[in-house]
Amino acid sequence: MTETTVDPGVSNAGAEPTQYEKIRAIPWSLAYDLVNTFFVQLTFFGSVFILFLNDLGLNESQIGLLLAVLPFVGLLSLFITPPVARAGYKKTFLTSMAVRSIFTTGLLLVPLFADRLGNAGIVAYVAFITIAFAISRAVAMTAFLPWQQEYIPHQMRGRYAGYSSIIVSLGGLIAVALAGFLIDRPLGVWRFPILFGIGVAFGLVSVYLASHIPGGAPSGSKISRFGLNSKILAPLRDSRFIRYLTALGLTTLALGPIFSFLPIFMKERVGLNEGNIVFLQTGGLIGSLLSSYFWGWLADRYGSKPVAISGLLMTTCLPVLWFLMPRDSLLSLPSALGIAFFQGIATTGWGIGSGRFLFVSIVSPDHKTEYLSQYNAWMGVLSGAGSILGGNLLQSFSS
Repeated sequence: MTETTVDPGVSNAGAEPTQYEKIRAIPWSLAYDLVNTFFVQLTFFGSVFILFLNDLGLNESQIGLLLAVLPFVGLLSLFITPPVARAGYKKTFLTSMAVRSIFTTGLLLVPLFADRLGNAGIVAYVAFITIAFAISRAVAMTAFLPWQQEYIPHQMRGRYAGYSSIIVSLGGLIAVALAGFLIDRPLGVWRFPILFGIGVAFGLVSVYLASHIPGGAPSGSKISRFGLNSKILAPLRDSRFIRYLTALGLTTLALGPIFSFLPIFMKERVGLNEGNIVFLQTGGLIGSLLSSYFWGWLADRYGSKPVAISGLLMTTCLPVLWFLMPRDSLLSLPSALGIAFFQGIATTGWGIGSGRFLFVSIVSPDHKTEYLSQYNAWMGVLSGAGSILGGNLLQSFSS
C-alpha cells in the first residue's frame, strides 16, 4: 500500500472554501478543538464517566455494554449520510452538537432522582441519556468528517494535526487538573454532576466557535432518502481503503478495551484513588503535547505511514508496561505517570499518521461522503465490539 496524495478535484458538496478562507478558519477550528476538549474530558469520554458508572455500582460487563453504545451508534452513518449531505454538513453538525449538550444535562439530575428511582432506575436513566447522546453525536460525526476535509488544507494537514494535538493537550491538562481537584472534595453525590455541568457549558461554547468555520454547504445530490444505496457502499471496492480499515479495526479492537477499563484497573488492582486516577491523564496529555508538533512535521515531511507505524509499534508496548508496574506501592503513581507519558507520545504518533493517511492519501473530496461514512460506521462497530468483549472478559476472569 503506497502513499499518494489524491487529487483535490471539485467537491460535490457545494463550493468549497477558498485557500484564503481555509487559512483564516484555522484559529476558529483550533479554538473549537480546545473548548470541546473540556466537554470530552469531563463527560462521556474521560475517566470521570467511567468512575461515575463504577460509583453507581455497575460491574465491568455492564460498563462495557454501556460504553459500546457510543461507538455502535456510529452505524447510523450508513443510513443518514444522504440526508446529512442534503441538509448541509455545517448545519447538521452545529444542530447535533447543541442537542448533544442538551441531552448531557440530564446527568446533572442523577442525585435528585436517586432516591425516587432506586439503583436499577438510575442505571436505566443513565443508559437512556447515554443512548440519546450517542445518537446525536453519531449524526454530528457523520457531518463533521466530510466538512473537516473541506476546510483543512491538505499541504498542512500533518502540522494542523500537531497544532490541534498541542491545543487539545493543554486544554486536557487543565480539565484533568480541575476534575482531579473536585472529585476528591467532600461534595458527596454531587461531585460528578458538577463536573458534567462544567463540561456542558464548554460544549455549548464549542458550538458557537464551530459556527465561524466556513464550508459544509448542502450537497447538490438528489439523494434524500434514509437508507443504504450503491453509491454509499462503493468504497468497499477500493482494496487500499479496505486494507486501511482492517489495520485500523484490528488496532481498535485490541487496544480500545484496555484504554476503556484502565481507570478501573488502576483503582482495583494498582490501588490508586479516584483523584490520582484522573490525574494520570496529565501524563498522557504532556506526552502528546511535547510530541505533537514533531509527529505532525514528520508526517508532512516524510509521509503518513512511517509516523503511523512508529506510533503503533510504541503503543503495543503499553500492555507489557502496565502488567509489570508495581502495585500498592509508593512507586505505583510515578510508574503509572511515566507509562501514561509514553502512552501520550505513542498514541499521538499513531493518530496523526493514520488520520493524515486517510484524509490525504485515500479519501478524495469527490467521494468524501461515501468513504467517511464507511469509516465512521466501521470504527463504531469495532470500538463497540471491543468494549463489550473487554467488559465480558474482565467479568469472566474477575476471580
